[in-house]
Amino acid sequence: MKLANASLALSTATFGLMLGVAQNAEAASLPYRIPGVTVSSLTGTTTNTAGGYNINDIVNGRGLPSNIPSLTGNHATTAAGNSWRSVLGPSYPIGITFNLNGTRELAGFSFWNATGIQSSSGVKNVTFEYSTDGTNFFALNPISFNGVAGAWTGAFTQGGAAAQLVDFKKVQATHVRFNITSSYGGANRVAINEVQFKAIPEPSASLALLALGLAGVGLRKRI
Repeated sequence: MKLANASLALSTATFGLMLGVAQNAEAASLPYRIPGVTVSSLTGTTTNTAGGYNINDIVNGRGLPSNIPSLTGNHATTAAGNSWRSVLGPSYPIGITFNLNGTRELAGFSFWNATGIQSSSGVKNVTFEYSTDGTNFFALNPISFNGVAGAWTGAFTQGGAAAQLVDFKKVQATHVRFNITSSYGGANRVAINEVQFKAIPEPSASLALLALGLAGVGLRKRI
């Protein structure tokens, strides 16, 4: 009887550990914000430094709640110190290259367009590219926009404090490039509030092996 109870207890513990492993594996597969992203190059224009705008302010979370980088949340109105704005009459296309701080399983990004009196300078038409070495770039086509499959038309919407969500079919990447071809102000300035990228980690093989090993232990103890 004691042996049976011990086997039952072991089996229950094994099941609990397996369940925990499965839950951890599921959590590990959820999208996460990529930390440490930087802007590695800007072509076609320069920052309007006289106005206090800086290209680095589109990846550091300034203007988001508590000025903390996030994939969600409303962004403050476009202003010097929390966003970027080009000089007048930029030369299209404007290329902004983001360094993802390592090789990532890129899944998409959150984008906050310019707002307030700068909304006419917000990004309109844009295409995307990715690279695995920072030198050779390939087309990156969205599969959904704001959670709707196939909804991407090649343009962001104008204004709005909330993030615009762009998703890709998962791809390994070290860099992403935005090729901006127009703004809502035509040949006027181009402005962006924030860009935050997301990735999906590869499932851990060690978690699966641990679950298999625990199952084997439980089975052996019952025999």
